[in-house]
Amino acid sequence: MIAPSTLAPPAGTTTGNGGLPAHISATAARGYLACGLRFYFERVACIARPVAAALHLGKAVHAGLRHLHAALWRGGDTSPAAVERAYASAFDALEADEGPVAFDGTEDRDKAKKDGLRLLAAYMDSGEMPKERPRGVEVTLEEMVPGLGVPLCGTIDLVCHDLKVVDFKTASSRPDPDQAAFDAELQLVAYALLLEAATGETPPRMELVHLVKTKSPQVVRVSVPPPNDARKDRAVAMLDAAVNGIAEGRFNPSPGMQCGWCQYRDECSAWTGGAP
Repeated sequence: MIAPSTLAPPAGTTTGNGGLPAHISATAARGYLACGLRFYFERVACIARPVAAALHLGKAVHAGLRHLHAALWRGGDTSPAAVERAYASAFDALEADEGPVAFDGTEDRDKAKKDGLRLLAAYMDSGEMPKERPRGVEVTLEEMVPGLGVPLCGTIDLVCHDLKVVDFKTASSRPDPDQAAFDAELQLVAYALLLEAATGETPPRMELVHLVKTKSPQVVRVSVPPPNDARKDRAVAMLDAAVNGIAEGRFNPSPGMQCGWCQYRDECSAWTGGAP
């Protein structure tokens, strides 16, 4: 049985050993590779910004899913009312603990809260829930992986009875399966590497489950085959590139479409080169 554990500190925290990050995650690596300067403002300088409404909703929905899957694992209360209580409690607690959320007023907040309930209800009614007892729920692992100079860490939403990896996403529109698999490739391969290092077993497959916030909420499952050696090597190379860039203090901007919704545009505009 794989037991859940506490979350590791955010990747990007440096040690006294040449600036190496204490560890690296797929999320941190993607963030760094997308824009090193944004990574610096967010994870190194820790400049606070209001939490995006979509991110807040996703975290609260994950809390509802965590309760549901943990109850399936341990024989607890899987009723819709219990899942709703866990979700509502997390929705309010996250807002209090993580600071203000960028809701557009009270009505927008109330709508977001109801949207999350609808997504959870759609999942419970969809037949997509595990049929057998999971092996682990929100499994946090930190392991040394060949090719990396620091530990790889990550939290897997659900590890099924057969070691299948499942990651849950909230979305505002129905995803294209190929694009969704491509976007999540680094994250899913990192999970496979972590499970192999921790258990000696290879996941038979990996899945993305999208809870789609449409007028009638949808549950869209995307199946991804287990990674071959080439995919593993590519993932390790990307993770290593992020580790080396962070260690060397290379926090350069990457101008692109993402700048249109970046919360650090003022700080970025003030950057004139060199270390921030």
